[in-house]
Amino acid sequence: MGLFPYRARLRLVVGSLAVALLGVATGAPPTTLARLTDTATSTQSISTDTLDPPTSLAATGGASIGLSWVATVDAYASGYEIWRSTTSGSGYALMGSATPRSAISATDSPIAGTYYYVLRSYFQTWRSLDSNQASATVPGVSTDTGQKACVTTAADTGGDGDGYEIATANLCADDSTFATDASSGTALRSTSCANAANDRHRFQGFAFGLPGSVTLVSGIEIRIDEALNNNGGTSNVCVELSWDGGTNWTAAKTIVLSGAAEATYLAGGIADTWGHTWTASQLSTSNFRVRVTDATNQNNKDFRMDYLAARVVYVP
Repeated sequence: MGLFPYRARLRLVVGSLAVALLGVATGAPPTTLARLTDTATSTQSISTDTLDPPTSLAATGGASIGLSWVATVDAYASGYEIWRSTTSGSGYALMGSATPRSAISATDSPIAGTYYYVLRSYFQTWRSLDSNQASATVPGVSTDTGQKACVTTAADTGGDGDGYEIATANLCADDSTFATDASSGTALRSTSCANAANDRHRFQGFAFGLPGSVTLVSGIEIRIDEALNNNGGTSNVCVELSWDGGTNWTAAKTIVLSGAAEATYLAGGIADTWGHTWTASQLSTSNFRVRVTDATNQNNKDFRMDYLAARVVYVP
């Protein structure tokens, strides 16, 4: 009697399970046992950037060309591409690179000529816009005109206004005969080149024989053969150059005269451009001028000039 009820209960459980399975098989909706919900959210910002070029590109010529710049502000940049052309503003070709981003200089060694450069920052396949353009020249073989004498002269404003007033024709001949600036200047004379009380004289007509175009003027040297009537005080000769017939002048170079006897003095030199970039036309007889100021702190000082000549060193 005790076994029968157990078997009956077992049949009931199995039967209920069969009914449940039958319900699933026949499409009856299953009972939802659990539901999982993810309430987490995620946000992300996306930024953009422009790869900036280096700035303040500069080029210095000579036997080779030195480049310098200020590094790009973008710290992720890998370095810089260096682009070069023989035409200003176009025709650039890639000639090298500089790394890392902190690099601020490079050297290029092309053949003689004038070259134009731009730089681009790079990162992987990304390139910036061009930097500013800079140019420089590698000179070729220099040519020396030799010393060329002045042809004509004239008193300039300053002092008593008559410059080398005695035997002026002697200024352009190397023959130990003198032109004289007697008792130079006025009462307010001094050793300052800029003092308007000092006498001045200008020289022109130098026949340099330059070609129609000049690649580079590397230096100008002025020779003056000068004497004094005595050794008293301090006496200077100040020399300026003009490239436009006397409208504008370079800064003066001061020659300290060493004694009364005639001596040869030089101003400038084969590698001294006097702070100006010269062209062939500016060195023509119609444009090139030399001005000499006699500056002394002694009364009754006579400046005695035998000869003045100019020499140009240039690359054709």
